[in-house]
Parts: sequence; C-alpha cells; structure tokens
Amino acid sequence: MNRATGGHACGASGGAGRAGVCRVCGESIGAESAGVCRVGVGSALDGANPQSLSALVDAVCASGAKKLTKPTGQRVAEACYAGMFIALAFVFYLTVTTGAGDAPWGLVRLVGALAFSVGLMLVVLLQVELFTGTVLTAMPYVRDVRGKAGFRQLLSVWAQVFVGNAVGALFMALLIVLGGVWQLDGGLWGIQVMSTATHKLHHSASEAFFLGVLCNFLVCLGIWLTHLSRSVLTKAALLMLPVALFVSSGFEHSIANLFLLPLAWLLQSLMPTSLLLSHGLDVAALSALTPANILFANLLPVTLGNIVGGALLTGVGFLAVARLSKTSPPTTHYPYPANAALSASKEQPEAQAEEAALSRTALSRTALSLKAKCYQSAVTEESQTMNSYLSTLNVSSLAEPIVCIDRGVSLWQALKQMNDAGSTCLAVVAGGGRLVGMLTLQDVLRGLWAEEFSLDGAYVAGDLMSQTLSTVAPDDSLLPLIEFWAVDRSSLFPVSTEGHWIGGHYQAYEERLRQASASTPSVLPVVQAGVVEGMVRRERLLELMTSAFCERSASGVAAPAN
Repeated sequence: MNRATGGHACGASGGAGRAGVCRVCGESIGAESAGVCRVGVGSALDGANPQSLSALVDAVCASGAKKLTKPTGQRVAEACYAGMFIALAFVFYLTVTTGAGDAPWGLVRLVGALAFSVGLMLVVLLQVELFTGTVLTAMPYVRDVRGKAGFRQLLSVWAQVFVGNAVGALFMALLIVLGGVWQLDGGLWGIQVMSTATHKLHHSASEAFFLGVLCNFLVCLGIWLTHLSRSVLTKAALLMLPVALFVSSGFEHSIANLFLLPLAWLLQSLMPTSLLLSHGLDVAALSALTPANILFANLLPVTLGNIVGGALLTGVGFLAVARLSKTSPPTTHYPYPANAALSASKEQPEAQAEEAALSRTALSRTALSLKAKCYQSAVTEESQTMNSYLSTLNVSSLAEPIVCIDRGVSLWQALKQMNDAGSTCLAVVAGGGRLVGMLTLQDVLRGLWAEEFSLDGAYVAGDLMSQTLSTVAPDDSLLPLIEFWAVDRSSLFPVSTEGHWIGGHYQAYEERLRQASASTPSVLPVVQAGVVEGMVRRERLLELMTSAFCERSASGVAAPAN
C-alpha cells in the first residue's frame, strides 16, 4: 500500500497519484493534488504525520502502547538483540578512539560519538527493545487515567527489557574476550577499554545519577525526532546528533555500561600487568573493577538516572506540555485574515484568550464578506437575482444541532451516540460547551481497530479527536462559505500576490474550473464566542438552494435553461 504524501486539514492523507479520503468530513482528496488539502497545514519532514507537539506526543504514546502489549518472549528476544547492538556500538567507539595520540581531544570524542550512534540507529530502525527507550512507555501509562496499563505491568516490562539488554550486552562482551579483540593495535584497544571503565567508576553516586539523567534525556529526544519522518535516512540523521552529543560529553548510558564494565572486569585477568602499568593503570585503579563496585557505584545510579531523564524529563514532561496546548484547537492557516467576529465580545480575560485561539482557525470574516466581485461578472439578470438572494443568507440558515460529548467518553459510547443521533460527527467540548475537537466515525473505528475492538479499550474521545479545525460563526455570510466548499481559488486563478501568472501553460477558464475542486471539510462546527452552537453540512446546501430555486421560479423569475 502506498504511503501518504500529504495531509488534509482534518488529518486525512492521500497517496501520490491516487485519491484519499478525509478522516473527519469524508471528503475525497484528489489524486491531482497529491493528497494535500489546500487549506491544511503542511507536513513536516518527508510527509510524516505529526504536525505539532500534541501530534508528536500522540505518536510516541501510540508507539509506547504497542510496546506494552508485546508478548513477553518477543520483548525479551528483541531486548537481547538491542543489547548486542549497543555493545557493538561501543566496540566501534573504542576502535575509532584508540591510538588517537595527539589529535584534538574534542574531535576524537566527536568521531567516537558519531560511531557509537550506529548502535541506536540499529535499535530504532529495526524496532527492537532498548531499556533507555522503553522507559517512554511511562507516557501511555500516565495518560491512561483508567489505569489499563498498571504500574506493576509497566515495571515488569521495564525489567524484562533490562534483563534482555543485559544478556545481549554480556554475550557480546564474552565474544569480544574470546575473539581476543583487546590485542588490536598492540594491546592499545584493551588499554582504552580499561581506562574508560576505570574513569566511569570514579564518579560519585550522585554524579553517575545526573550523568544518567542527561544521557537519557538526549536519547529519548532522539527517539522522539525519529517520529517526524518515515524516511529511513532521515530517521538516522535525526537520531545521530542527540546521541553524539551525549556520548562526546561523557554522559552515562546504563546498557552501554553493562557491556563495557563487565568486559573490563574480564580483561583485567587476561591482559599482562606490565602492559597495564606501562600506560598508567596501577593496581589501585584496577581494584575498583569488582562486581559489587560496578553495580553500586555505576549501574544502579546510572539506571535510575536514565529512568528519570527518559520517563519523567522527556516523556511525562512533554506530555504535560502537550496537555496545555489541548485547551483549544491548534491553528489552521488560511490564505485570509483572521475572523474578527470571534475575537470580540467576551468579558473574562481567559475566555478572550480561548476565543482568540478559535478565531485563528475560523473562516475569515474578510473572506466571508466577498460579494459579487469574486464571481464572473458577465451574469444574467436571473443569476443576479439568485446571487442577491443568497447574499442575504448567513450560516445560521444551514445550522443544525450537533451532539456534544466530553473528551473522556469511551469510543464505544461515542459510537452509540452517533448511531442514536443519526450522525457521523460529534463535537468534543470542555467546560461551558467550549469546543476542543471533533470526533468522526472514522476516528472511532480507527481507535477501536487499534485495540482489536476490545469492549474495555483504553482510548477515549480525546485521544482520537481532530484538533486542527475550521469553524464558522452563525452570522457569517453564506456565499463565501459556498465558495470555500466548492472552489479552490488558487487553482482557478493561479496568480501571485503581485498579480503575476504562476499557472505554467495557458488553460482556458473552463478547464481551470473543472480542476479547481476544493478539498475542504464538508462538516464545520458553528462557534459563537468560543462555544459550539451547532454544525453546518455541505449536503444541506442541496435542500436550501433547491428551495431557493423553487421560490425564485414561483415568484416569476425565469428558470435558467438546461
């Protein structure tokens, strides 16, 4: 199945050269537009889906929820491979930094850090389980207010991944010892192992903890960045620099240390004492390489630091930030100025802020005040009469009731309300009827499918609702709304803001008109002073305009010839 190359304003996507369907309004996205809605916000980096911090949080939470539901055997097996990948990355780091001699210290660290990033690339691209990334599963646990993912289950998943990583890292350390890799460069490779390991054991417990926090803060940021793209090369590039930053700065990674420190402990009995002493590694320094010291002086505080840096500082921290942004729908950028009607006449300062946020996503009053000059000037007397009549109507002529639900309503409950109301769209509201999103039948079905139609699924309306919205006010003019639904003006009149033609080869007006089909939501919430009052559906135009046609014809105005 072809991947999407763009996104609809409502969140839908279509493939290049093929049609897609808007997941909010059911509107088709034509193949000629490469799946991109004219009024939508452009996708970031290679057409990836997340377009905001909230969307990125949703993507990371969805990934974490899948990790929590993996079979135990699969999880542990993947974790073993992840441990081996990180061990190999450390082998690469040690190899490129061995024998650097008089080379600049910072440059040597950078080259080694870039080499180490290969391990994280393998983990992310092959989608195996690494403990420092798995701690991000704290996000779906925290967001799941009904506690489907229990704390005991969360800790169990972490423990399974940590044990699997340890097995993989220790297995690779054993292979390195058996292969005699320490003898590379006349034994300098082994010296690099010993000096790096003893340095790590000289940190105090508090230093090791905070170095662990810094490390996994960066690792998890790198993992987050990979959700911005579907391109393998882009994922690798986005992951490389955060990882290189933590490695070159000497921050502490628990799984990497699970390879290095046991390896150094094994090598100290194999490497000649004279070789160690000749490079400044005395008996006192080597005496720190004991299993107890490795565990309590490094692995334990570093692991705790990794949990805090990844699960709390990155995961739960950004989840809290994203929740702050969900108080109102994010901005949809239109080629028109903001609607002034929604930015006035509310008394409380908080309500004014909410109203202003909604106004940025509303249809423009300036656009809605466009009159006959937006249409072909050579019109008949009959069409002028009909145009004049339609220009007297406003959005309230089409408005109809909409069912409102709370964001905490389960998907099955939302499905029942849709069925009872005979509607495929619900408004998700907060206190006082303030609109925070729209939930469609496709949103509900997608969520139910993701949880295998479980009757006690964790997803609620707030998890699946669309937040990038278009809204109208009751007193907005009807004619420009019809244009918004029917015509893509940039295709019909392809000129720049300076009036220069940018449409390429010449096309007749009729040809451009055939191709100027608007890919816009067919259902819009009606909002007044930040509160949802109803909805308008494009299908209602059929009834209204047919009624107007019959009334005009009955009043003596000639009907246009077929």
